[in-house]
Amino acid sequence: MSGSGEPATVPARVTVSELAAALDVGLAVVQHELESISEDAGPDHILDATTTANVSRSLGREIRVEARDLALECLYEMDSRYEDPGFEGLGARVERIVRGVSENREALDHEIEAASKHWALARMPMIDRAILRLGLWELKNEPETPTAVIVSEAVRLANSYSTARSASFVNGVLGALSKSVR
Repeated sequence: MSGSGEPATVPARVTVSELAAALDVGLAVVQHELESISEDAGPDHILDATTTANVSRSLGREIRVEARDLALECLYEMDSRYEDPGFEGLGARVERIVRGVSENREALDHEIEAASKHWALARMPMIDRAILRLGLWELKNEPETPTAVIVSEAVRLANSYSTARSASFVNGVLGALSKSVR
């Protein structure tokens, strides 16, 4: 954590070791806090966003979960439940992304399907569809964010939430889309 007093930013899924490093505290400190709430404290154990925030707060530290991760979780839930999520409490950037993808889903899906040769959207895992929608929406609506950052973050999300093969697929589809969108 920087000395500027800014909260550390972490993905929605973070290991115990990664959280300790982000908070700039010893691993044993985070492990002790996790054990006190009967949570697995192994260094490679993956924590969810809620546990991460609770542990950080109890240690007197502020943490911010990456907006793309939270948006992805909302988009995945939206796809799995076939309904639009509520937008309360998401934060401005997450809300903008989720609302933008939700309102433009049909057009995004059409473009994704056209760019993903031999893969119908219905055949793609839900998480991969959500990642592609998020990435394409960002390519179209966030011109201040470099293309390489958007594609890289989409690949990171695929590696974190899906599979290595999905990461390669996401990279290829968004790479192709970026050429026509930007």
